Amino acid sequence: KKRYKGIYRAWSTVLVEKYCIEGCTQMSNFPYPAWWDATLTIYNKYENPLTNQITWFRSVLNNCFWKAAGNKVTMNNSELETDNITARIPESPLFRDYGTWITIPNDQKGEYFTLTEGDIVVYGEVADEINEYQSGHRSNDLLKKYKKSGCMQIDGISLDVGTMRVCPHYWIKGK
Repeated sequence: KKRYKGIYRAWSTVLVEKYCIEGCTQMSNFPYPAWWDATLTIYNKYENPLTNQITWFRSVLNNCFWKAAGNKVTMNNSELETDNITARIPESPLFRDYGTWITIPNDQKGEYFTLTEGDIVVYGEVADEINEYQSGHRSNDLLKKYKKSGCMQIDGISLDVGTMRVCPHYWIKGK
């Protein structure tokens, strides 16, 4: 154990010296892997607590990782198929935790993004607008439209950021 910790510390020091500017305490300048080349469109849902009106805000993020994996499970002669998708988004100064994001005025919410269960992520850059009050433009319509090309509704989030993280990022999963 001591040997492993020593090797890890030595390797961390090399990485910090090589990729961080003077005084840096994080490895935010560490290059992300080349396969983090996906563009994602995120739709953040906001429900006004006074009117219960739902508004969706769209953000486009680059240099992300996307992996879709289908699983088949057979139970009692029935075959179930699930689509499991994971994505990793590089740490961004435009990210706000949900509690902070909902306090931003509506006319500024689109300048930032958040990640919370129920939000929608589409693989690639898309310009669709979601309007829950207009047939053909609801969130379910968007999910159907991009099901084959890649989209998910977020059901799991991990903020893998902080001091001394290699490639700090936000990890999300969904179906």
